[in-house]
Amino acid sequence: MKYKIFLISIFIILILVGCREKSDEQLFYDVQKFITGLDSYTCTAYITIYGNKEPETYIVKQWYKAPDKYRIDIEKPEELRGKTTIYNGNKVLIRHPKIGQGWIMENYKNTVEQKMFLGYFIHNYLNNENGKIKKQTIKKIDYLLFETEIPGEHPYFNREKLWFEIKKYYPYRLQILDINGKIRVDIKYRNFEYNQKIEDDVFKIHIKN
Repeated sequence: MKYKIFLISIFIILILVGCREKSDEQLFYDVQKFITGLDSYTCTAYITIYGNKEPETYIVKQWYKAPDKYRIDIEKPEELRGKTTIYNGNKVLIRHPKIGQGWIMENYKNTVEQKMFLGYFIHNYLNNENGKIKKQTIKKIDYLLFETEIPGEHPYFNREKLWFEIKKYYPYRLQILDINGKIRVDIKYRNFEYNQKIEDDVFKIHIKN
């Protein structure tokens, strides 16, 4: 009888230990480990760009493959549907099927499209000694908030913030702020799938003659 009581007590202790919430330090470590181990992802991104005129809103499909391959396919607005931007680590292809044109750029750095990718944020965060991380609760949902500077001292692209939803283990929102702290780009991620196999053909640059 005593032996059964002992086993039951051990079982209850194990359940209580297993259900105990992680400390903030452990959460920080786990999420940072996830971020540093992000080799690829696909997602749908809802993007709002704030310029000097009315905000512009887009829905796009994103592909990313470490260390520096990116692709954006625009789904909305309808007049831009099918427009594709591909960066293969060396060159950029911009293709607009509705007007039957495509062109290649030699430089993708410092473009707003590049800054929309989580991979770009990760690179900046890992290479910035002043990166910050803290826990934040918004509408009863717990997040880890990462913040880092954007290199280059650009007045419109000065800092980045990333909200990572703890419970779903999911990058939720990315914001790019200008030198005055005003939001210039606001991105919400949906259908996020990470470390899936992405074929290199997704990033192939070719213009039909």
